[in-house]
Amino acid sequence: MLVPPIIGLIVGYENSTYLILKDFYYFTFPLIFLLCGIVLAYQLEIADFLKTVVLTGAAASVIVTVISVSYSGFGALINPYAAHYAMGILGTPVPAVSLACLLFTKKFNIKLYTSFWFKTFLAINIFGMYMFASRSYFIILVCFAFLLFANRIKKTWIVPAVVVAIILFALLPTGIFTEKSSDTFLGKWVSSFSEISIGNYSTEQDINIRYRGYESFMALNGYLESDTKGLVFGGLGKLVDLKTFVRLGVDTDYRYIPVLHNGWLYILVKTGAAGVLTYLAIFLGLIVINWRKYADTKSKPIIRLFAALTIGCILSLVFTNYIITSFFNVEMSMIMITLGYSYMNFYSLLARLKEREEAELVGSKYVNNLSYSI
Repeated sequence: MLVPPIIGLIVGYENSTYLILKDFYYFTFPLIFLLCGIVLAYQLEIADFLKTVVLTGAAASVIVTVISVSYSGFGALINPYAAHYAMGILGTPVPAVSLACLLFTKKFNIKLYTSFWFKTFLAINIFGMYMFASRSYFIILVCFAFLLFANRIKKTWIVPAVVVAIILFALLPTGIFTEKSSDTFLGKWVSSFSEISIGNYSTEQDINIRYRGYESFMALNGYLESDTKGLVFGGLGKLVDLKTFVRLGVDTDYRYIPVLHNGWLYILVKTGAAGVLTYLAIFLGLIVINWRKYADTKSKPIIRLFAALTIGCILSLVFTNYIITSFFNVEMSMIMITLGYSYMNFYSLLARLKEREEAELVGSKYVNNLSYSI
């Protein structure tokens, strides 16, 4: 994962040193948090880690509820999005990961808590998801929830589902999904399709309302105007020219921006096609490997658990990276730490299982040979 940014660093050596180092710093984020998870896999028992995630999710849910109510009154319980937006507080997807741990352990008959505490923590984390009122967190929860039923999905449903998904994405640029009011979570959901639709918007109103789509269009346009070296390897330190000044700070207008909301376009601009293909190859490869074990009902429950968590974390990062640069966002650190922990335990458990099977095979052969000799 470090190869593309290193090449991008070499290619973009003529750019601002500060911007190059800043981009390289961002590209180390996923590695740092993945390594944290891997180190935890050596230091923390599986049950302790899962319980810590669940308790952290419950604590975050209680904290966001208390802060919202204290700031906006009990009206925050009716419209949590408005309260959350008014405060401007950052969130964490840990309640979604906590729910995944609870539901997957239940699915594989791995007991973490008594029935009472299971239901209590389940309810608290569900309420926490409601109070955070985040579209990104909801997408993450859907990614994990999908895996609960994925092995039951009939193959005949796959083609219609893909066709529907293609039609929906084809309709994004048309502006069919619009909403005048975004004061509620539902309104924000509907208007989000319009916000991210990529286009060369000309009026100041369209640029502000659909800034993410405009930003993505200008980033893609700038990338396509690069030379062959830039197309293949990008270049750290590159800036995206918006062709106009946009109010992005409290009292500051920007024309050239160093980072993007769309993480995939950020990777494309900074590390070129080579960087995007590297990321896709790594994570899609992990999904394929883990899916084989997850779908295998004969596999050990604990191995299937970590396979599910690994796939869920990867899908969460891949999809939300399109919206909030999740690979390079500290807010998503819990997803990456869980991915690192699950990744390490998945392969560790497979290795131990293989050693045990080989030892049993050797012992069986020894007994058979001894019986033959006798």
